[in-house]
Amino acid sequence: MDLMYQYICESAETLRDIQNKKETIFCDFHRKCNNVKPDQVILLGSGTSYNAAVTARDAIQTILQVPVYVYYPGEFTDHISLFSNKGMAIGISQAGRSSSTIEALQKAGAAGLTTICITADGNAPIVENCDICIPLLIGEENVGPKTKGFFGSVAEIILLALEVARLPSSATEERMFSVTDQIKDIAEKAYDWYRKIKNKVIDSTRIIVLGYEACTGAVQEGALKLLEGMECSVSGYEMEEFMHGIYHAIDENTYIFALGMPGRHRDRLYRLLRYLQERKKAHIFVISDSQTEFETFVYPFKNDSLFSTMEYIVPLQVLARKLSFDQGKDCCVSSDPDFHKIMESYRY
Repeated sequence: MDLMYQYICESAETLRDIQNKKETIFCDFHRKCNNVKPDQVILLGSGTSYNAAVTARDAIQTILQVPVYVYYPGEFTDHISLFSNKGMAIGISQAGRSSSTIEALQKAGAAGLTTICITADGNAPIVENCDICIPLLIGEENVGPKTKGFFGSVAEIILLALEVARLPSSATEERMFSVTDQIKDIAEKAYDWYRKIKNKVIDSTRIIVLGYEACTGAVQEGALKLLEGMECSVSGYEMEEFMHGIYHAIDENTYIFALGMPGRHRDRLYRLLRYLQERKKAHIFVISDSQTEFETFVYPFKNDSLFSTMEYIVPLQVLARKLSFDQGKDCCVSSDPDFHKIMESYRY
């Protein structure tokens, strides 16, 4: 059984289950902190948790109308000193064991911020180091590269913001779920697309993911999933950042997956891809809502200005699993189960 692909396909149903269990998920919040009105929100996490925070940031700012900052936990602990003691710090850790996230929450709590963790393990060490625990109700996900956990983290961060704003049911919430309801269909069609392009990408060992605007989170998380799956060189860049130097290193061994959502940058993206294909001989693949001159996965995406990452990420998740498997790597099996113990990056 292909667990990772199964988890991707389960995500839409899992998110609707989260929506239906909001009362249970946020009972600790309402019991301890019902009247909190933060003047800023700080999101803390590493890896997929960080990318979930980036994805949720704009929606939270829209809902709460306060500044929202996303930090790597180590960055916050070591360098950030200017923040409000009326703020809220949210640490995201699916396993609940991230040492750096725990340390960042400890610092935030000592400074007087309201501290909240979002974790799938209610008995994990992170729970003892914050004021409030939000259970990440995603069910089983026994693979290394997290997909269902990514969607669940984004959804619960945004639903928490709606609870803080006293908007338990809103148009923003329905916008999000109308996007995520498509996940299974996107995954199945992306798998069909992968079968068509398999022979064109099977030898890829250097991949770059490009995007902009609301897809920035998908760029980062997509690159991470491909890297975890394929165990090769994968980078993700916001388009403008890519054009400030990265293009020099592109050659015929580079495979580029570009997220071509509608927006003011799309024509410029296609001009860049044309340049990279013609002058650098790069292999170009596009994920978009309409056919392009390049090899394209076409799907009728919602293209929501707040939630596009939650749909454009799906083809990259599917590619990470299917391509890595066909290259002889099983990303569902950890390459080193003892890594976090050796590095003391998890608490046990």
